[in-house]
Amino acid sequence: MSAGTFGPPAPRLRLPRWTPRLPSGLGGGAARVPILLAAAAGLVAIAVYLGTAVSRVGHPYALEWLEGNSLVEVDRLLGGRPLYAAPTVDYVPDAYPPLYFAASAGLARVLGVSYLPLRLVSLLAALGCFVLLARLVQRETGDLAAGVAAAGLYAATYFAAGTWFDFARVDSLFLAFSLAGLYAARWMRRPRGAMAAGLLLAAAFLTKQSALAEAAAITAALLFGPRRRLGGVLAVTFAAVAGLTTLLWEVTSHGWYVFYVGELLAQHPLEHSAVTGFWTWYLLPTLGIALGAALLALRRTPPVLAMGCLALAVEGYAGLLHTGGAVNNMLPVYAAVALLAGIGMGGPRAGGAVAGALVLLQIAVLATTTFAVGQAVPSAAERRVGDRLRAWAAGFDGPVAVFSDPGLIMAAGLPPVAHRAAVHDVLRGTDRAARGELERSIARAVAGRRFAAIVVEHPADLDGFPPDLTRYYRPCPERLMADVPDGAFGPIGGSPLRPMTLWLPLGRGSCAEAARRLG
Repeated sequence: MSAGTFGPPAPRLRLPRWTPRLPSGLGGGAARVPILLAAAAGLVAIAVYLGTAVSRVGHPYALEWLEGNSLVEVDRLLGGRPLYAAPTVDYVPDAYPPLYFAASAGLARVLGVSYLPLRLVSLLAALGCFVLLARLVQRETGDLAAGVAAAGLYAATYFAAGTWFDFARVDSLFLAFSLAGLYAARWMRRPRGAMAAGLLLAAAFLTKQSALAEAAAITAALLFGPRRRLGGVLAVTFAAVAGLTTLLWEVTSHGWYVFYVGELLAQHPLEHSAVTGFWTWYLLPTLGIALGAALLALRRTPPVLAMGCLALAVEGYAGLLHTGGAVNNMLPVYAAVALLAGIGMGGPRAGGAVAGALVLLQIAVLATTTFAVGQAVPSAAERRVGDRLRAWAAGFDGPVAVFSDPGLIMAAGLPPVAHRAAVHDVLRGTDRAARGELERSIARAVAGRRFAAIVVEHPADLDGFPPDLTRYYRPCPERLMADVPDGAFGPIGGSPLRPMTLWLPLGRGSCAEAARRLG
């Protein structure tokens, strides 16, 4: 007899059904090979970025010519001085909100005032961008390799983007908050998640005001979809934080905050060549191949992610259209392409394999044509030249004005002056009151022979100076640093500047002695 013949039937054991989560349409095999290779190449690109950034994070002089003003702003916060104030010969702020400078100042309280804490904030923010891109793609597609490849594709643009990821500037922190806000908005399920998304997007806005476009785009996508109520919570949270902080800074700065952050850039003319240059200078030469992978994702991308990526691209485009816009404005564009390319790799088997092959090819092309670690890390010889200039500036019998590099004179223990780029922003604006304030301040300093020396790195350093400058200062005939080869000292990113001409007050100082000390 068998147990199944007589008596009650044995109870049927119900085991939970488990199906491994595979990338949609990619069950394995040859179709996975391009994606796995792209992920491996992406890890190499991330490692190259990290090695380069770590090796130069402590360099005591400017890696990018605008870093000096970031250092000045952090120093002002630590000293309790206003970040936004009337423009003077001593200080003109960058036209950015305060969050990056506040975050850097918090770290500088521990590490001291130097470029190190500012660059650490950017370095860590860039790593956060890699993690967020990988997680966005991995959660959307179920494919971790596709996520790693997307993060690596963005990392591979590091050198093409002028190694901007880890500069002491606002851009990487702004992008990290933007991607974090996009992730939170995509996966929020409750009001507290919507509040978190609103807070993150507000943090992006308080780092760089162009994040307003992303907040508006994501809100629109939510309000016209099934999560309208959560979209409303996100919008209210963002508006409350952005509005209240703007009001607070406007009141405490006596009206200067909105002028710098909201009005000044709108007063400048457009760079018409950037209309096509966005494509021909930056996007197609850098990520033209990966754009094919991104296009494969368009039908599979949820509206929130699609609108967020579109907003990131618009932010970059708008930044380039502003006169003075540079490759840093392409960082959100490159991140958006990397995100879409990652989603493309999670598509149906053939499409995903094609997208993986395109991403792999793009990383390989960038690695062979743009990776230049040796040019991105200052040498010991360059540092010695900087030390020499710092000691020379400290040897004058009073304040020294270096308008293209206020960080250099801060390193010499001297009070900083306004950065030439920020001065130029005010001078080419249409606000006559602000321009008048600045020009009068410069004229008073010149007439009073306040500076023991004025070091000119570019003729534009003297923009805004009174026409009778030669009544009070004389240019020295000696060319500064004549014995230092071209390219042996200067910022890696931005304008290739170096001290060229020295102006001394009439009746004070000796040109020959100053040249001898520097030599």
